[in-house]
Amino acid sequence: MRVFKIPYETKREEKIFGGYLSLRQVIYLMLIASTLVIFIIPFMVAIKLSIIGLLGLFFLLCAFMKINEQNFDKFFFYAVKYLFRKKKFVYERCL
Repeated sequence: MRVFKIPYETKREEKIFGGYLSLRQVIYLMLIASTLVIFIIPFMVAIKLSIIGLLGLFFLLCAFMKINEQNFDKFFFYAVKYLFRKKKFVYERCL
């Protein structure tokens, strides 16, 4: 029996929507659209626009930006995890 190798791309996400966007990107774009719900909350317009702008920018970066071949959402998660974990390690000798 002959065996053939099947190429499998592990570094690229599968583009599901129109051949251009992956599922992760579409979810982040839907989150950008859902930030417009903030307009319903009775606050000052300047505060609303700043919150929408910051959240929109964050979700846009998560959807499309890559840092060293790693998506921004994973990079951000690892950075926050690094900031909050214990950094001082004590050597204990095992007997």
